[in-house]
Amino acid sequence: MQKLRLPNKLKSLTVWNTSRCNFACRYCFVYKLYDVIGEEMDHDTIDALIHFASHHLDPKGGIWFFGGEPLISFDTIKEIVDKAIANGVADHFGATTNLYSLDEDKIRWMAKRPFNILASIDGTAEIHDRYRVLKDGSPTWERCWNNLKNWVKITGKIPEIRWTIQTADPEVLQKTPEAMKFFVEKGFRTLAMDFVYEVDIDDDLLTEIEKMMREISRILDAYYSQGIWIHTMMVRDTFSALRSRVRSSYWYRCGLAQADVGIAPNGKIYPCHRFVSSASDEMLLGDVFKGFNENRIRLNEEWMKYPPYSEKPYLCLTCRYKSACHGQCIAMNWDLFGDIHVVPETACRIKDLTVRVFEPLVRKHWNFIARNL
Repeated sequence: MQKLRLPNKLKSLTVWNTSRCNFACRYCFVYKLYDVIGEEMDHDTIDALIHFASHHLDPKGGIWFFGGEPLISFDTIKEIVDKAIANGVADHFGATTNLYSLDEDKIRWMAKRPFNILASIDGTAEIHDRYRVLKDGSPTWERCWNNLKNWVKITGKIPEIRWTIQTADPEVLQKTPEAMKFFVEKGFRTLAMDFVYEVDIDDDLLTEIEKMMREISRILDAYYSQGIWIHTMMVRDTFSALRSRVRSSYWYRCGLAQADVGIAPNGKIYPCHRFVSSASDEMLLGDVFKGFNENRIRLNEEWMKYPPYSEKPYLCLTCRYKSACHGQCIAMNWDLFGDIHVVPETACRIKDLTVRVFEPLVRKHWNFIARNL
């Protein structure tokens, strides 16, 4: 077994400053699987967080806010950031946000600090508003889009787009390629488009997904031929799979508290931001008041015993993505199966399909992709 080596310092802390949210997204992993209690991080926990960061966070590391929707508890963000800067415990900050509460005052406050955002928006209005709605069902895209444009105008920074593709919705799949072109033409070139894997999949759905992928590949081919770089996870994953002649290391990765941890509003520490929502005692790594417990070592030792594998193990035998497979999202695996090693069939089939569809594109533009990844 690989010898365990955990770093002395973390590269980042993902902090749930609140578990409340103003959206009712129909696919959200936070609220779909668990009865999450609405909590806010209090002053004592914030002080303990800063103390924890002073011992466990690299001085050049960052603090990232998650939730819930972190911006609806903006006072806690301001308190954490200002105290972190005053104590020299973090180099940069950011938030994954649904954009709805990103008003001009917040943007201008962020612009004066080393603060960035990951913009969670699912394409254009006709796609986004099918799933990302307020609690009363009202649409959200127009306000989110305007706030995103305002962010770019004020800060001059173009953020990465965190885009969830609705795997089980053929209409969304059909409209996604044109929606991608919309964002590219508006100047957004880093598109973290990923699927919902916590759904069942069949051959009909795979056919629809393949159609979508082939159209995206065609669009990217046109941009790459002009020397315009668009970052997508589909191209990245295909490049990784083709580059690796043997299975690459799965030992060191996210979700194991190796470089980042998730911190709940009550100060409890988990292996990553997604494990916060499950709040499993088996995945509890300590708290910001007392530090790490023995579970951090135990979790990593358990992971390193053997490679991750498919829910349907025979799929691993012919999977085109196998050489780059690191087990997908460990927290997702845990949520679905209670086992961090078991990858859902849907994820396996989509990753295999991704490599099959995008291999011609990646091989055609190999040097261009290699320079930009």
